[in-house]
Amino acid sequence: MNLELNTRIVRIADLMTTSVDKEIIIMNLAKNNYVALDDIGRRIWAILENPCRIDELCQQLSQEYKTDLAQVTADVLPFLNELQAEGLVCTADEV
Repeated sequence: MNLELNTRIVRIADLMTTSVDKEIIIMNLAKNNYVALDDIGRRIWAILENPCRIDELCQQLSQEYKTDLAQVTADVLPFLNELQAEGLVCTADEV
């Protein structure tokens, strides 16, 4: 399922995480995989501790990083779809 801007998403609660330098490593033991996130990915991960609409997430990142909202949205939406495919986030109604 491709995520839409009005979708509320949240990170999966039972994943293992560890910090290494400025990255965060997220491990999904059920799928036997891991993902390393850089500084911005780490910020997105922190925001997704609580359910959040994707458009609101993009707006927040645009303000925090003083970046064009259209560019943030173009970058964040595929990134979140990838996290969903890896089993790291889900829609808030799946929790």
